[in-house]
Amino acid sequence: MTKSTLNRREILERMAVVTGGAVSLTILSACDGGVKAPKNTENLNLKALNKEQLDLIADIADMIIPDTETLGAKSVNVHFLVDELAANWMTSDERKGFLNDLTVLDERIKTERGKSFSSLDNQGRGTVLDQLGQEMLAAGEGTEGLGDITNSDDNTGRKHIYRELRELIIFGYYTSEVGATEELNYDPIPGGYSGCIPLADVGGKAWSI
Repeated sequence: MTKSTLNRREILERMAVVTGGAVSLTILSACDGGVKAPKNTENLNLKALNKEQLDLIADIADMIIPDTETLGAKSVNVHFLVDELAANWMTSDERKGFLNDLTVLDERIKTERGKSFSSLDNQGRGTVLDQLGQEMLAAGEGTEGLGDITNSDDNTGRKHIYRELRELIIFGYYTSEVGATEELNYDPIPGGYSGCIPLADVGGKAWSI
């Protein structure tokens, strides 16, 4: 079986057309060269994150979208995309705030749980994320679905770090090749258009753009 291929830029460009340009050119340019995980784990050559922050994001991503019959967020290297976006897409103020929030979160988990998030078992990780989710909802965030994955348009201060991570992780996953062509329905040469049909008739998945 030959797998259809899409690179991240092509997916984002299609998203931008459908959403009226909601995906900015700065995001496109940040992803233009592709995002690849280094083969040498001793030389990660990170652009914005440090190793502890990268591991934290990777393991949170693994909890949010784990491997199932398809690869999950960590397996498709969403954490390296977050590093790319932090370096080449976030403004300097956004990047500074994001990195500071990650450091505070990492130190808080170590203080409250006695070890890093990556050192916890799945039950411990789930407990941490449940707590962060409850805090996010108590702050009035997270009930309106995905935001614009940036803090620049928020007039009430920075987003809760868990909300920002969720948005970046989900965005990164569903614009990866696996997310767009395997997890979502994808037809590179679509046929006729039916405006209103039962979801079950299209296989139970939302359609990739």
